Amino acid sequence: MHYDPNYKGQIFWNSSNAIGIDEVIGLLKREFSTQEFKTPMPRPKPSKIIRYSLLGLIAVLLLATATAWILTKSVVYSIVIMVIGAVYVVGFMCLIIAFLLNHGRKACSVPVEAVCIGYSLSGGGDTGANYGGQIERSPVFQYEFQGYNWTAFDGMYDNFSKLPMMATPTKILVNPDDPEDIVWNFKKGRERFLILGGIFALVFCTAMMFVVHNDDNFMNSVIPARAAAVAAQKEKEAAPGEGETPSGVETLSEEGEYVPRMTKDGRIILDEKAFRNDIWAYFPDSEYIVKVRKVTELEVLEEDKVYIVHFEEDPDFTDSEWFFTGEDVTDEVKNVSPGDEFIYTEIPEVGATKIFSVKEYVLDLE
Repeated sequence: MHYDPNYKGQIFWNSSNAIGIDEVIGLLKREFSTQEFKTPMPRPKPSKIIRYSLLGLIAVLLLATATAWILTKSVVYSIVIMVIGAVYVVGFMCLIIAFLLNHGRKACSVPVEAVCIGYSLSGGGDTGANYGGQIERSPVFQYEFQGYNWTAFDGMYDNFSKLPMMATPTKILVNPDDPEDIVWNFKKGRERFLILGGIFALVFCTAMMFVVHNDDNFMNSVIPARAAAVAAQKEKEAAPGEGETPSGVETLSEEGEYVPRMTKDGRIILDEKAFRNDIWAYFPDSEYIVKVRKVTELEVLEEDKVYIVHFEEDPDFTDSEWFFTGEDVTDEVKNVSPGDEFIYTEIPEVGATKIFSVKEYVLDLE
């Protein structure tokens, strides 16, 4: 781009020597005192692309942070999203700048011999003549191209590139379509560094987002609503459903009849806790008896309306038969035969209690 030492906001240093802090302060004072008489520096297209890209990415970052806050009401989570998003912005900007540098290098294809007449300074202190030290410089060149004299610089400031010495012929590349568009630093180390840095930043941020959102302990600790939802889900899973008790054992149907819990292979699971806490909730102080009894006879009365299942005598029980009528006469009752074993229980206050199970069972009273 065209360079004018009198651009507003620019400090021109026409020496290859180091710059001390006192000299910088003097240059800044002179710059501020004459700014109103100077011309604003034109912004090249790459500079505009970088500025608008940065503003757009920052807008997306702020929107993502605001969305995180609206959805979670968590300050910590919003800050995490903002920090990770800021590194995303850095990564994308590195790739954008690397692309612009590479694109500019391809556009400038005509080699021309030029002379460095000074340096455009970005401010700061300087400790070296050729390497810029702490200050960032961009060398300014004069050259002849297509029969005209030009003064231009690339507008890229850094303090680590080896700068051309003043009054020393230097080879540069010129864009034939825009003679003030130049490239003087032919090394691709800057682009490689930016590309690697950008890729690392994007991969790192993606990994961090994955880790953060898959760490349930962290997410539950910083997002109260999520923790409450998880707790509610666990409570719902642990809470009894229709006909269930907190222990997870289905014990009472809608009609109040005991409905035992079954294994996947169809066996009945009975345990002392189920009896004590569920079946006999109304008789907490009772001593009950639960045993497996063998059938001796099935008696059918009143034209298949009454079924009596007779069991072997047992001194622990007052009764040795069960009576089934009406809806209680199921196919299981009708198919009872001598030798079958079923679960039988008794409470002193109410006598025998109907717990009629399939033939296979698990009885655990320990």
